[in-house]
Amino acid sequence: LEPRISLKWNIDENQVLSSGVGLHSQLQPSYTYFYQLPTGVGTEEIQHNNKMDFTKSFHSVLGYSNAISKKTFLKSEIYYQYLYNIPVEIAPSSFSMLNQGSGFARFFPDSLQNTGTGTNYGIEFTVQHNFDKSFYIMLTGAVYNSQYKGSDGIERNTDFNGNFAANFLIGKEFKAGKRGTALIGAKVTWAGGKRYGLVDTAASTAAREVIFLDDQYNEFQFANYFRADLKMNYKINTSRLTHEFGLDLVNVFGIENILALTYAPTPEDPARITTSPQLGFLPIFYYRIDF
Repeated sequence: LEPRISLKWNIDENQVLSSGVGLHSQLQPSYTYFYQLPTGVGTEEIQHNNKMDFTKSFHSVLGYSNAISKKTFLKSEIYYQYLYNIPVEIAPSSFSMLNQGSGFARFFPDSLQNTGTGTNYGIEFTVQHNFDKSFYIMLTGAVYNSQYKGSDGIERNTDFNGNFAANFLIGKEFKAGKRGTALIGAKVTWAGGKRYGLVDTAASTAAREVIFLDDQYNEFQFANYFRADLKMNYKINTSRLTHEFGLDLVNVFGIENILALTYAPTPEDPARITTSPQLGFLPIFYYRIDF
């Protein structure tokens, strides 16, 4: 059973105040229930996590929206989430299923129990001017905190705790002859950097991928993420077809945002750990036909 309730109060024709609370539950990825740890001694392997329970959470939110004009809107939300019944390792450690999905590392779960917890809270806002007179603009921002406890009972940052994120989107359309239109737009993203911890060199070398020590796990943070994209296209409408020519300039400033630490051994340094950058500057030209 997941009881939920929400309320909405229309303050006037333009302003709305809303709130909601409720319980939510979620299954883990299916293979985590059926994976079998190899025994290595010839004895029968067992599905050691097939009785793992749902991950559960309590959500609460308070929202406010204001239609400043027919085309311009302001929205804001403040929220708090308490997560419980989180699968963590039986042996005391920093591991929690809350962190899975934040990267590309392989994961073969040890014996887990549903005793972990976590909290998420923050505030979000959006200012949006819908497409009007060939122009649109949107600004979003969030300040938040995301923490958890593993089986060792220590509160830590989750892998997703960047603490803030902001996006700015703008575009302008122009007439180009009787049947053509041209569009130029831009998007800017600024967010807190990815989390990381102290590397367990011996375990990383054995596993051939980065393994972090429990000590100070996720206490460190890479530099903030910043990316600016530019988009230009030209459309021409004929009696039966629409032709579109476009150019997307992804990460136009070529900033090398750090994605993660990576195990990258060399003959000279078999335990070498380096940083992996995210997508650099990438120009994309395209042509599209709409029937």
